[in-house]
This record gives sequence, structure tokens and C-alpha cells, in this order.
Amino acid sequence: MVSPNAEVRRANIVSHHTWQNLAWDYYDDIGELRFGINWIANAMSRVNLAAAMPPRMTGDEPTLLDPDDTTLTPGQRRAIEIVSTMAGGPAGYGQLMSSFGLHLSVAGIGWLVVEPPLGDPISDTFTSWEVLSTDEIRSREDQIEIRVAEREWRPVHPNAVVMRIWRRHPRRSWQPDAPTRGVLTVLREIDLLSKHIQATAQSRLAGAGLLAIPSEAVFPPGQGPQLSAGVDPDDEDITAPEDTFVDTLVDAMTVPLNDRGSAASVVPLVIKVPGELVDKIKHLSFATPFDDRVQSLLDQAIKRLALGLDIPPEILTGTGAMNHWGAWQVQEEAITMHVEPLSETVVHALTLGFLRPALAAEGFDPDEAVVWYDTSDLRTRPDRTSSALEAYDRFELSNVALLREMGLSVEDLPTDDEKRDRIILSLIEKVPTLAPTLLSELDIVDVPVPVPVEAPAPAPAPEIQAPERALPATQPTSVSAALLAACDIIVHRALERAGARLRSAAGKGMAGGAAAIDCPDPSRLHTIIDATAHTDLTTLLDGAWTLVPDVAERYGYDATDLIDVLDTYTRALLAAGQEHRHGRLAVALGTA
Repeated sequence: MVSPNAEVRRANIVSHHTWQNLAWDYYDDIGELRFGINWIANAMSRVNLAAAMPPRMTGDEPTLLDPDDTTLTPGQRRAIEIVSTMAGGPAGYGQLMSSFGLHLSVAGIGWLVVEPPLGDPISDTFTSWEVLSTDEIRSREDQIEIRVAEREWRPVHPNAVVMRIWRRHPRRSWQPDAPTRGVLTVLREIDLLSKHIQATAQSRLAGAGLLAIPSEAVFPPGQGPQLSAGVDPDDEDITAPEDTFVDTLVDAMTVPLNDRGSAASVVPLVIKVPGELVDKIKHLSFATPFDDRVQSLLDQAIKRLALGLDIPPEILTGTGAMNHWGAWQVQEEAITMHVEPLSETVVHALTLGFLRPALAAEGFDPDEAVVWYDTSDLRTRPDRTSSALEAYDRFELSNVALLREMGLSVEDLPTDDEKRDRIILSLIEKVPTLAPTLLSELDIVDVPVPVPVEAPAPAPAPEIQAPERALPATQPTSVSAALLAACDIIVHRALERAGARLRSAAGKGMAGGAAAIDCPDPSRLHTIIDATAHTDLTTLLDGAWTLVPDVAERYGYDATDLIDVLDTYTRALLAAGQEHRHGRLAVALGTA
């Protein structure tokens, strides 16, 4: 790519301003300001750059250029290529825009230095994009230098592009402007209040005050240093008790601070003082009424700072009292009123200082394209999924509109076969007794109907002479009723086994484990907890049908078929969360 002309590279380096130095110092020291500035910088990092067609009429916005558009001119296609390589491509857009958001919000100015590899003095392929402050760049004898260390400078690459991107002061257009310039007095107030709180906390006089004690106060025998027997009272090296009273008192007050297990921390210190001097012991505090107002003054100053910065005040004061709609409106306002205007300042400078000179240097019309911004990654719409589902259930919303509100596309719609299969599965969940018939329709499993096996003809019973007193006659039990009763017990036992395993599986993700799940009847737990959400049905029913072969043989049924019917029926109950009922099982067995 051909480098832009020298007029762009040789911009005038502006001098420092006192307010800029103060702003940077406050950015380093005051957390509230740093948070607000970093918020706008982080928001800017989500802004992408793109080539666009200039607006045709006043009031219109540029139209982003589509690389697949066959009507684009060669110059517009070249503009797309140039913008795609800025800052190393889309991966570097975030760092570039974030740096501009930071510098333009604090000092109102940022210097963009675009350089080819330093080891190749004739290269014009730009690989380095840096945004520098006025402290990191200077002009000396028609040579631009950038700072690489505290006292070390280096000249920029001969083909480097250096651009000044700044906010002009509305009154003094030759000076930069930034939101921090209007809140310097507030920042000074916050700084002073914070230092006052710190000084008060560290001050010995403000924290502890003074303790006034009459000089006549002494320790009674047993406390404090006393002249023991056998000590010469005339010895000049012996200190009088009253001389050590204050030292002993201080020791008694400070020992518990270092050793909380010391008896001195709970045993009171006793002193002797004449009765008329008892009320002379006073604790003098140096706290002032101003101390009680410091926190409220600090809160008010932070609110003023929130109003003065170029961000929604709720960013600093919080949105805890808002619902999700209010928070979304704050976010939309932040993008429209703060992020986009700052982005326009940056892309306008990139258009004039980089894209158009580059297009002109390569022989293209520089007015065919501009650098523009894309905030689609920054915008998040409020979640209207629940409202859309409610409207859809009332037949007031189309499939396409529902997908749109849920963040999906038309391509996500199911095919006719998928829809048919899911409708059948839904019917099985609601009416499990239809499972044998409907699952066959899905071609997923062939559910056999139990067929009685022809029993061999019984051998003739030997003639037994009736007893003198016969037992009362009873009605014989039919084979179908007996089979149904046996299977009813087997299914109930299988559901109990599945419920116990489901309780164990569901308890793994809860505090207290399985014991935390109320389960008075394990055979009905699947009606309370979704069985398929914690484990698979095969695991739940493992080993449930060991008694079925004996039952099938007893009543003349094929064991494999009977197991398949009971397994399918029980799986349908577990999947649908339905209770086991005698009538449902009778329908499944074909004995109803």
C-alpha cells in the first residue's frame, strides 16, 4: 500500500496544558473517575470499523459497503481492503477504539502513530498502530519522536503516519477539550475529602484523643511498680511510683492490642485517686462536626462527577432500582448519545488522515468511501422471549416473528418430518397409553403386542375321591386378569427402583445430596422431577425386568414380547412424567 502524503505525517505537536496533567493525575488516583473513563473505553472496544459509502443527502448516515455487492467500484473495493487491515484487522479494532475512548475522555487528544517494521526503512506496509498521549510524543527539528522509556526517545519510521485526533474546545478551537476539564473542581473535592478521611483514620489525636488524669492518681498495692521490701528507698536508681504511672497505664492499654488472650484484655485497671478528683479524669476527643458530614459530602461529589462525565449518570450511581427495560434504555442512551458521537470523531479523522490519502495515492477517487463504525456488537435488545411465546400461544404471532424475538433465524425452523415426529412424541408425553401405537409410527421402535403362546394340552388329572366335607366353591381367575396383576406389581417395583436412582442422580447437583430431595413415594418421583434431565432411562430401568420371564412362562406369553411392552410402557411414563395406573397398563397389555 502506498503511504499517504507528507502533509499528514508532519502534524504540529501541541503543547501540554495544566488541566490535562491534573486530569491524568486524578485518573490515576480517584477510582470513581477511573471506572467511568474505563467504562466508555470498554464500550468503545466493542465498536468495529468498516468501509462505507458517503451519505447521499444531508441527515443520512453512511451505508456500509458489502464485499459481495457486484455494483461496487474498484475504489470502494480497495477501501474495504484498506479498512480491513487497519490496526491489524478486526482483532485490533477493539484495542484501537478503546485507546481513543480513554485518551479523548481524559485529555481530549490522542496521537495515532502508524508505522511499518522499524528494521525496514523503505517499507510502506503498516504493521504497528499505537495511540499515544502528549507526554509520549514530541517534535524536534522537523523530526517526530516517541518516548519508549522515562528518558529515552526514538524517531518514528520515515514512512510513518502520525495523526492528531482530538476534541476541539467550543470556544478556543485550537485547544483540546474533554469531559474531565469540566469536573476538575469536583475531582479536587473528592480528592480532599478522601484525604481527610485517610488523615482522620491515621491521626492519633483525631482517633484516640487525649486522656487527662490528675497527677495525684497512683496504683494501689499489687498493681504497677511498687517499692518492694528490701529495696533501699534512698537508692537514686529507683524510680518513684508516680513517675511511672503513665508508662504503666499505657502498657496496660496496649498489651491487649497485641495479645487478645492476655488477662489484661478483660480485667479492669484500678487506680487510686482522691474523691474530689474522680471527675477530673477526662477523655478529650478532637473530632469535629464536619467529620459526620464527610461521607454525605463525598456521595454528593460522586453524583456531581457522574453528571459531569460523558456517560449516563447511572453508570456511576448504579441501576439497581431499575427494571430490565430501564437498564436497557440507559444502555441505548449510552450508545446513541455517548459512544457513537465519540466514534464519529475517530472515524472522521481516520477517513481524512488515512483512507482518503491512501486511495488518492493509489489513483482512486478518495471521495468514494469513508471509514465508518458498527455498534451492532454493542447493542443488546431486551429479552422479549416470554412475551413472544405468550403471543404465539394465543395465535397472535407468526413462526418467523417468534424466531426473530428469540434471536433465531428462519433457517432454524424444523422440517416437516421433524415437526411430525415431535408432535407424535408430544402426544406420547401427554397420553402415555398411546405409546405402543405412536412409537411404531415414528419408525423408531417396533413395539410388539404380546401374543399368547399355545399351551400344551394338560394331562388328564387322576380321579380324586371327594372328601366327606368339600370346601366352598370359588370362581376361577382368568389368565388376563392374573397377568395384569402380576405386571402391575412388576411395573410398580420398576418405578420404585427408577425413583431411587433418579433421587440419587438429581441430588448430585444439590446441597445435601439425595437427602435434600423430598421423596415420600419413589415410584412417583418422576412426576415431580424430570427424569430425562438427570440421567438416561436405560440406567433408571436397569435390572427391572428380571422376573418377567417367570411371569410370561406361567401365563403362556412370549417373554421377549412382554418385556418389550412393559419397558416401552414404563419408559413412556418416565419421559412424560405420568403416574402408573392400572387401566393404562391394561390398555398397553391389550387386556382391557
